[in-house]
Amino acid sequence: MYNVLILTNDANFYKEVEKKISGINRIKFHIFDHGLELINFFLTNYAQLVILDIDVLQNEILEMIQVLRTIHKETKILLLLSPVNMPLCSNALTLGISSYQIKPISQENVVELITTLLNTSLTHH
Repeated sequence: MYNVLILTNDANFYKEVEKKISGINRIKFHIFDHGLELINFFLTNYAQLVILDIDVLQNEILEMIQVLRTIHKETKILLLLSPVNMPLCSNALTLGISSYQIKPISQENVVELITTLLNTSLTHH
């Protein structure tokens, strides 16, 4: 089972993404709208992938990445950001994020990113 933790202010978008990959019963989404909730969950539940929307965290993104890296340094981190937050992303790259994408991003692109980062495919196993 792959756990994907998502910090976003657009839970409906990710619920639709989850439906698109519902054929993969090994992927479970956990959606959060507050960073502390995500961290508390991550402390007791390992996740292979964490998706962070920089627009939710703003200037707290670097601290969030550092905390996540302290808990599980092998977890992959994907950042989603508006073009205005690009300067924050360059600093985040030095902390070892796996990938980033500039918004707007389609649900299909998110499905592709998740499956690529988890090294899985959209087939039933």
